[in-house]
Formats: sequence, structure tokens, C-alpha cells
Amino acid sequence: MCIVAHGIDVVDVERFSKLIDKGGDEFLKRCFVKAEILEASYNTNERLSAWFAVKEAVLKAIGTGFSEGASFVDIEVIHNDAGAPSVALVGKTKEIADSMGITKWFVSLSHIGKVAVASVIGSNGEH
Repeated sequence: MCIVAHGIDVVDVERFSKLIDKGGDEFLKRCFVKAEILEASYNTNERLSAWFAVKEAVLKAIGTGFSEGASFVDIEVIHNDAGAPSVALVGKTKEIADSMGITKWFVSLSHIGKVAVASVIGSNGEH
């Protein structure tokens, strides 16, 4: 396994909560896929803040931000049976990651009170 890319992001939960309150469903739909919105049923703002940090970290890891057609809804935060987070990419964001040789993502996230943080590593192997 070789590390191809790394990204990290920190989100202010209170500030992000204000964006959710102000933007409502339209804001959520611009940032999250339906499954994520449904899954964030408790500690909603903390969880969504952490998942937003994951998405930002992925965009940083692939080096595009929002250029080249990458978008938040191309990145879905998913969890395995044990609850460990990962990401599933689609669309242009997946194309960019694929072109970099990224075949596996490792995700670490945390949130407490006013802060949510995420770190992602894109690798070219399964190990």
C-alpha cells in the first residue's frame, strides 16, 4: 500500500449549525446525500459537521477544492458494520481520485462540543 493523498479539515460546530438553520433543507441537499441526512438522526449538527469536515478533507486530498467539477454530494460518508467511517465517491470526484490511483480511503473523524475534525488518507491498495 502506498499513501497517495492526505487531507484534514476542522469545522466549528456552532458556525456550521447556523448555516444549517439559515439554509435549511436546501443547504443540506447541497452538502449531503439523502442517506446521510437520514442517518444523522441524533447529535445531528455535530455529526453533520464532522461529515462535512470529511468531505472538505477529501476535496483537499484530491487537490481540487470545488474546481474541476468536484462536489460535496459526490462524497458520501459511509460506515462499516462496526461503525468505522469511510467514504464512497461518485461522479467527477471519483474520476479525479481514480486518476490519482486512489483505490481505498481511510477516514478518521471526531466531534465534541464546538469542534469537529476529520482526516482522510487515500491509498492505492487494500491493506
